[in-house]
Amino acid sequence: MLFGKEVPWRRLEGMSFSMYSAEELRKLSVKTITNSRFLDAVGNVAPSGLYDLALGPADNKEVCSTCCQNFNTCPGHLGHVELPLPVYNPLFFDKLYLLIRGSCLACHTLTCPRAAIHLLLNQLKLVDHGAMQEVYQLEQLLSQSFFSTILACCPVGGTLTWFCVCFCQIKHLVEKKCSLINSFWSVQMKTRKCPHCSALMLAEVVTMSCDSHLVRYRPINRLGDQMFTNGQTVNMQAVMKDCSVIRKLLALIAGEKYTEEAEPVNVNESSRKQTDQTFLSGVPGQTLTDKLYNMWIRLQSHVNIVFDSDMDKLMTEKYPGIRQILEKKDGLFRKHMMGKRVDYAARSVICPDMYIGTNEIGIPMVFATKLTYPQPVTPWNVKELRQAVINGPNVHPGASMVINEDGRRTILSAGNLAQREAVAKELLTPSPGPHKMPMKIVNRHIKNGDVLLLNRQPTLHRPSIQAHCARILPGEKVLRLHYANCKAYNADFDGDEMNAHFPQSELGRAEAYMLVSTDQQYLVPKDGKPLAGLIQDHMVSGTRMTIRGCFFTRDQYTELVYRGLTDRPGRVKLLPPAILKPQRLWTGKQVVSTLLLNVIPEKAVPLNLVGKSKIPSKAWIQLPPRSAPGYKPDSMCDSQVVIRQGELLVGVLDKAHYGSSAYGLVHCCYELYGGETSGKLLSCLARLFTAYLQLYRGFTLGVEDILVKPGALQAAFNLPSNVDQAEAQSRWQDAHLNPDQKDFSMADHKFKEVANQVNNDINKVCMPIGLHTSFPDNNLQLMVQSGAKGSTVNTMQISCLLGQIELEGRRPPPMPSGKFLPCFQPYDPSPGAGGFVSGRFLTGIKPQEFFFHCMAGREGLVDTAVKTSRSGYLQRCVIKHLEGLVVQYDLTVRDSDGSVVQFLYGEDGLDIPKTQFLQPRQFPFIEDNYEVIKRSQGLDEILARLDPQTASNHFAAIQRWKTKRDVACPRRGAFLLFSQKKLAKLKQLELEAPPGATRDPAVLQLVQQWLDLDEAGRSKYCRKSSRCPEPSLGLLRPDVCFGSVSENFHSITEKYLQSRGSESEDSVDTHSLKLIIIQSSIIKPLNIHKYKKQYIFAVLQKKTHIVQGGFFGFFLKCTNR
Repeated sequence: MLFGKEVPWRRLEGMSFSMYSAEELRKLSVKTITNSRFLDAVGNVAPSGLYDLALGPADNKEVCSTCCQNFNTCPGHLGHVELPLPVYNPLFFDKLYLLIRGSCLACHTLTCPRAAIHLLLNQLKLVDHGAMQEVYQLEQLLSQSFFSTILACCPVGGTLTWFCVCFCQIKHLVEKKCSLINSFWSVQMKTRKCPHCSALMLAEVVTMSCDSHLVRYRPINRLGDQMFTNGQTVNMQAVMKDCSVIRKLLALIAGEKYTEEAEPVNVNESSRKQTDQTFLSGVPGQTLTDKLYNMWIRLQSHVNIVFDSDMDKLMTEKYPGIRQILEKKDGLFRKHMMGKRVDYAARSVICPDMYIGTNEIGIPMVFATKLTYPQPVTPWNVKELRQAVINGPNVHPGASMVINEDGRRTILSAGNLAQREAVAKELLTPSPGPHKMPMKIVNRHIKNGDVLLLNRQPTLHRPSIQAHCARILPGEKVLRLHYANCKAYNADFDGDEMNAHFPQSELGRAEAYMLVSTDQQYLVPKDGKPLAGLIQDHMVSGTRMTIRGCFFTRDQYTELVYRGLTDRPGRVKLLPPAILKPQRLWTGKQVVSTLLLNVIPEKAVPLNLVGKSKIPSKAWIQLPPRSAPGYKPDSMCDSQVVIRQGELLVGVLDKAHYGSSAYGLVHCCYELYGGETSGKLLSCLARLFTAYLQLYRGFTLGVEDILVKPGALQAAFNLPSNVDQAEAQSRWQDAHLNPDQKDFSMADHKFKEVANQVNNDINKVCMPIGLHTSFPDNNLQLMVQSGAKGSTVNTMQISCLLGQIELEGRRPPPMPSGKFLPCFQPYDPSPGAGGFVSGRFLTGIKPQEFFFHCMAGREGLVDTAVKTSRSGYLQRCVIKHLEGLVVQYDLTVRDSDGSVVQFLYGEDGLDIPKTQFLQPRQFPFIEDNYEVIKRSQGLDEILARLDPQTASNHFAAIQRWKTKRDVACPRRGAFLLFSQKKLAKLKQLELEAPPGATRDPAVLQLVQQWLDLDEAGRSKYCRKSSRCPEPSLGLLRPDVCFGSVSENFHSITEKYLQSRGSESEDSVDTHSLKLIIIQSSIIKPLNIHKYKKQYIFAVLQKKTHIVQGGFFGFFLKCTNR
């Protein structure tokens, strides 16, 4: 909004914080609070009390006597309490102590030098102006003796005018100001002797007057017929009671009678004396002076509690003070401002469901009838909304409320069908009276397809909140979540609870569908690795299904395809059988290929992929291979995955392809076809693998899977024993009792080395060739190798031995007696006494070995518990410092105050999740899928609108400059080149020096010749000594200029293209792409990350040699296909 010249407006220039003075408190106050009672005898608010009507109405029936407004509109007003004696402000105890310690109680001045006061005052003024460098210069200037003398004679309020100039605001001014003040307190305020009057510092205390206290009105809380006062009001009441008692004591000490205004007039003099003396029994102390002193201390403690309830450690019943209301997790800011309790939310236990989609969340009926959405009534949805209104609030899909155009709300009755039918008939009928809205709004129940935000706490990263589409599940009581989303939420199903939030506006729903959906958050922002993936049973099933020798009949094939593509509309593409005779059979690979071909978009080109599975190639080798020409172990087994035109030809699919792993099948589908396709593929694979396990091949573990062949465990502990037992124990004891633990640590290390060597030898014999049943028939090995669950260490501990137990990286330490456990001899050198467990879980372990094993388990639990709290606080600190960073429209990363943190995000402008395939190892994948990318990403349309020439010419200029020069940054100028060429010839001429000249005549003649050169002659030398052109990212914005990338990325691309320049030509027609690039016209700026990906897509279609020309120059120069 632009203001006209006639419209007055003001700009905020600064802000400061300070404490109110007593006079300012009295001006802000509307009432002096003198009565400590809340209510009178009949239950009305007491006059001049903490609930006086001048501070605001106490309930709905009252009216404020200050602003004459009711309970809902009165903002509340401030009152004040006049304290009979001055007390300290508890928030300034530390500063007050330092101030008293640095003050002279004889001459009432500060004991620090006058120059230090001048320095601090002027430094603070410079900091206010933003002159950080001048702050340090001023301190250096003050160190001069004459300057200190000048400052000592000046008044304290003087300023250094030659330093006080106008500076721009910079960061960290508040921190610098605090550091200056703290250094002044710690350095200058420690003098024990006053330099002005030479008096010693006395241990006296001077009271700071605080004769009035501000009171804020807090209403009464009501629960039925009972009334509850606020905790802060109770603290204030204690201060009021202390003030009343102190006034009475002061009156008695002064010899005066204290009378209350509410005291009856007909009370005689003797009863007054008795009334005056009754309160003294409750005050500790012998004399009136002692009682006054004790009450003064009590008043100070109660004032402290008003500010901070933790300052009084002796009170048992404490109510929160002002500090407790503001600070920590339950304070005003974190609980009620940064985060709040909200409506339209649900929370319940989660349980797994592999039959819903990965982008869906199962909603129980109890939630579906409570969560509503305000749906405007239009002619297109009136039929559906009428039926919802007729169904009412208890029948799904129904509605709970109708909002008319004038804002009136009609709550639908669950038991009155006639009322609901009458309201349903009037949905399109305008209501009489003024309209606030153009149409009626029906609060309908949530239905299938509505979007919800799912959150699991702790919310540690962005994918901890994702959008799911609702799937109403009648008969359920809990939220149902797909397995694939467990890693993003760090969720398991042992009782975890999650929150579901229902957006209440079309803008919120649009953001949830397009930005926060689980399909769009497949990659984690940290490093661009996939988050969603199938787990455990699905990995075992997928490995079993795609292994060689897995065949299905036509009925089984169609059944599995139907189970996987349950929600697909239209016709399903089927593949011909792999075996025709003697029976038509389909392989498990063909079942997966059928799902893949039906999941990808209809008009899209199927993908090509060459990758590796998680199962290594050596796991498939059961017998040593025979020598054969051209034999390649890696390519002749199922660890190599080959997909051509969407069909899985070779390889086994495991965790590396449909788990949360990079560059797998699902990740490639996400990059080629988008998040919706990858989400559908995960959902279909989950249903398919579940059906395979349930219908055809179950999975279990047996004892046979952990048995070892006879004779495999004949390896024994061949520990070297060059010395006898007694000498070994003696040396071990000496090393243990020696204060220098060097020998003890060295011996412990030697024990570990020998034990680990024996452990490794046994494991090599037993795993995996020593097992009774080998992979893939061994179900435990199948589970471990496919990545479903467990590790190689688990299998070794089951079948071989547990090995050496370690605590904090060392063997279990011996007790002071020299024993590792009471059941061993002192300084027993045997491995078992030092924590080496030779037993295995298959045959059991000994009690002492079990004790060692429990010691290691306890350490793991404690370490996890300690790390959780520390890492949580550290993560919160990091996030709070980074939450203000925003990438602006000029591509700079700026803080909340506008200061530049980076000129380009990450110094190269790349979005991390979009850079996974911009690596040399993934360039072949992009080349194989060029047609897929060209059609799905709209490469031709984008290149037709962009200008690749500017960036291409710039890279060509850099390359030409580097080609002509051996050194990247030569330190030579145009005159230096000229002198190197001419000076030698001039010195041979033996010229005479002019009179009075001190320089060499050849040098003078050289300078004169340089000055006599014309512009053309000088430009020749200037071109030879020109600097290297600036980097492309420094001159050309990557979001506007196509091809403006970092030099590192450009060099990586060039190296890859040069390395494959001698290969055979590709069949991709590059001539049409060349014409599109030449016809450059920038219509609108596009995404930088899409540029870089499409650059790769474009360059990898060319297999001829690379010519100079920079980023896109070779496109314009290549002539053959």
